[in-house]
Amino acid sequence: MKYSEYNTLVSLTEKVSAIYNALSDKFVVIKNEIVEDINLPTALLLQKNSKLYGELLQASAIVEDNYNEYQIIRLQSIEIDKSPSEFKLMLNPTLDCNLKCWYCYEKHIKGSKITHNTAENIKKFVNKTFEQNKTLLAFSLSFFGGEPLIGFSKTKELINFIADNCKKYNVSLNISFTSNGVLINKKMVDFLIGQSDRVSFQISLDGGEIEHNKVRFFPSKKGTYRKILQNIQLLALNRISVILRINYTTENLYSIPSILTDLKEWKEECKSYLKIDFQRVWQDGMSELDIDPILDNFADAGFMVSSPFHNVDNLKFSCYADKLNQVLINYNGDVYKCTARDFSIENRFGYLSETGDIVWTIMTPEERIETKMQKEVCKTCSILPLCGGGCSQKCVEGCYGDDCTYGYDENAKKEIVLNRFYNYFVKKHEKSTDLQTVRE
Repeated sequence: MKYSEYNTLVSLTEKVSAIYNALSDKFVVIKNEIVEDINLPTALLLQKNSKLYGELLQASAIVEDNYNEYQIIRLQSIEIDKSPSEFKLMLNPTLDCNLKCWYCYEKHIKGSKITHNTAENIKKFVNKTFEQNKTLLAFSLSFFGGEPLIGFSKTKELINFIADNCKKYNVSLNISFTSNGVLINKKMVDFLIGQSDRVSFQISLDGGEIEHNKVRFFPSKKGTYRKILQNIQLLALNRISVILRINYTTENLYSIPSILTDLKEWKEECKSYLKIDFQRVWQDGMSELDIDPILDNFADAGFMVSSPFHNVDNLKFSCYADKLNQVLINYNGDVYKCTARDFSIENRFGYLSETGDIVWTIMTPEERIETKMQKEVCKTCSILPLCGGGCSQKCVEGCYGDDCTYGYDENAKKEIVLNRFYNYFVKKHEKSTDLQTVRE
């Protein structure tokens, strides 16, 4: 018998610690006075402390000598990323935008839009996708950009076409938009509700009204804050889910409580269709900002809020760009996988042909999947079953060389495990400080 490669020891209090096995996703809480026992060879541990040995064995923190844990993780990852039950089609109807946010990484192309020929090629691609994937249960249609609600008539045409295919093949259809929210209207909402099983939006605010309007405003210089909130409320009242992404910076943090003041005026039924997601603008710098009290205030007011404790689970819930059945088609027919890069020709992975087939010019999705977990540093990393081997886009680009793609050191890994422990157990015990009760 041997200790698992994927064990992490973390201190919980002055009296107790926990051993976490990332492959089984199980914790063993032990008294600090016996922590040294886990440094013993497994045979000696069995002799000295059979109870601890049994608990570690049950948690898969001790495994058979010939048990290839890394291979198990690889197979799990491949099975998840190659799942044939869902197809994710992402479309950029345009790279034009009606706003110009200072931190946006996209290169906006004025007047860009899907042409008739590109739309027809997309339809051919969709037909082939349904014909060749007989095990499909769900089709996810996402719109990105640019501002994807510009030129909505062509978007409606494609939605109608895909909705008809979903009905024909008895496949559920989920539609989502990443939008600034300015162009939403009742006619658009009524159309979307009638075409899909579920509709959702991700819409951003850049702080409270004053700060937001410094960043996002109409050509007339009038701010967009009130218009965006009005449209989010329209969506929620029509039972369309909205992730309200609040982008915070050193400068706008003070203003964010005013957003809660505005949202408190909404009807209660709106709250269940709204989730608040706080995201630091990465260009803002590295200074520490205390966002936790603000999150607590939103949660106390009855809103769903993204947890301040980041629960890494990238293997089970891998990025959309890792999936075999995922593709992003630009307005001009260029094909990508990831939305976190600008849509230049240098970054494309292929293009859509006149026959509706994708010609892969960099690597195929199958080859992309194989880039994950190949670094030596990944194979014995204690949190590989959580991390999943890092971002495949960065793996393709060779970012960080042979180092951890996410830049995690041992302290960062322990913090991830501690956050997982908090989410799993401490919340369930109403933040009890008597962590020994978890073990009992």
